[in-house]
Amino acid sequence: FILIQDQGRFFAAERACPHEGADLALGRCSHARLHCPRHQASFDLTDGSVSPGWSFPALRVFDVRRIGAELWVNLNHREDRGN
Repeated sequence: FILIQDQGRFFAAERACPHEGADLALGRCSHARLHCPRHQASFDLTDGSVSPGWSFPALRVFDVRRIGAELWVNLNHREDRGN
């Protein structure tokens, strides 16, 4: 998985793009959207949904909690989101 900080918020998601397996750690993030480095699709990091016009599965995203100076990532997939 990858851990991303964007505008003071933390997000965790699977590292491989669900479309072609591109390494999303090489992509860019802006306004809670992660842009794939291989094509123009982007993913909403709050629910994993893909940008309009693409018909492949949502990105798996995981809950991140900040407790003091530590980040805790729940690696159980959010089954009810991004589908």
